[in-house]
Amino acid sequence: MRIRRRLAQLALFMIALPLVGWVLEELARRADERRPGSGAGRWLHQGSDIAHGMGRGPLSSRLRPSRR
Repeated sequence: MRIRRRLAQLALFMIALPLVGWVLEELARRADERRPGSGAGRWLHQGSDIAHGMGRGPLSSRLRPSRR
């Protein structure tokens, strides 16, 4: 049971969080294109930074935006 729990934790940090960060970054980019300077884009960028900061592994580094 401990192994399954540890695998679930690893999956969260190595797969789920980087994907959430990428999705939030894409949504923020689209919000900025629609309405530059809107509050929604800023909030989404902030959420993306948090998710990317918590994510680990090769997927996280590949999905992280290179412009920041």
